[in-house]
Amino acid sequence: MAHPKKIYAQADELKARVKRHARRRDETFRVGVEIEMCLLDGKDGRPANAAPVIECLSRRHHQIDYEYGKCQLEFKTDPVSMDKIEGLNLQFEEFIEHLEKAVRKAGKDVVPVFLGANPSPFALADGLITDRPRYARLAHWQKKLPDIEMDGQKFKAVHVAPAIQGFHLHLQGKNPHFTAMMFNHILNLVPSVILLGANSRLFAGRVFSLHEPRLFMYDQSEQQNSGFPGIPRYLAGVEDYIDYIISRKPVIAKDYLEMEKERHDDCRIRLNASSYRVEARVMSVQPTPRTMMAMIEFFIGYLQKSIHEERELRPLAALREERQSVVRSGFNAKTHFDVVQTAKHQVELARKGLADLGIKPAFLNILENRIENRTTAGEYVAHLWQSKFNGSVEKTLAEVIADVWEKTRNNRAIF
Repeated sequence: MAHPKKIYAQADELKARVKRHARRRDETFRVGVEIEMCLLDGKDGRPANAAPVIECLSRRHHQIDYEYGKCQLEFKTDPVSMDKIEGLNLQFEEFIEHLEKAVRKAGKDVVPVFLGANPSPFALADGLITDRPRYARLAHWQKKLPDIEMDGQKFKAVHVAPAIQGFHLHLQGKNPHFTAMMFNHILNLVPSVILLGANSRLFAGRVFSLHEPRLFMYDQSEQQNSGFPGIPRYLAGVEDYIDYIISRKPVIAKDYLEMEKERHDDCRIRLNASSYRVEARVMSVQPTPRTMMAMIEFFIGYLQKSIHEERELRPLAALREERQSVVRSGFNAKTHFDVVQTAKHQVELARKGLADLGIKPAFLNILENRIENRTTAGEYVAHLWQSKFNGSVEKTLAEVIADVWEKTRNNRAIF
């Protein structure tokens, strides 16, 4: 672990860089994404080794990487300009086409699964962590943490991260100050994004009562190292975020940038490149490219409108309360504000913001339909499980993941 003096020195250097870059004018809302998924045996639902598929896809020049779980992989895109975001949908579709071919080449009956939590009843077994030094150090730390309980079932903290999949959105700010404002306004979106993007009710062979079990488990397993950022007040600038990072106790990090990466918050500022960007990490991976595109339009449109009009930021305490309530109860959440009306209003603002940018939204209606129908992909999968359950967890799982994969392949959004 790094000496504190080294981390403080790095923080001072970063703050000096921020001051030098105060008048920068980088391209705003340049977008890049990371999509996590898992591979399961199509017959019995056991986690399948992702390594052969990763190697095959890498030869096609996709940006593919290993993830915490051996059955997981991550697909990344290069950043694109906001006026070309619709092209990301084509990139996603091309990747899924190549993923299907790579799985076939692996020579097994393997099904890619784009769900926020691994639905396999074997997802909580030992020995499923990828053999890499960083993951080994994290696992060593997590093995010391207390068990997690959800709906009367206990889980080992070390089993959670290899069994959940997210969708991370990277947005470039034009300068440090604008990036800090993006961070602040994204926090105001967190409850709505959870409400509309939940996709993890089916986990480890059963349906849980929570609206978004993935976040509940992740927050518990990380021991305050994830979740809603623990900032005491909104950021006045990126310097405040740097102070927030160095105020935390490192887990396995050896320097500032590793501490930044170690923060698995809903939203974080990344300073590991020449530009300034915010990474939104609160979303479950979505089953189809179209739904991921809807989320991208939601973020860009809302940020454009709210920052340009300098809309008032809601109290952090209220957002934390809403987040917790939505994770548990979704559309039935009880808070001081109507979470459904808030989401509806924010989607309307996003549509106006996209219009201001000259972007015609092609996917935002997916979220509008979810609000109207009070449903999500997670609810669809939960109902699908209950309707198909035939007494055999393995056989039911095979039917469910085949159904979802068919929608993924054909890019048919789940409302």
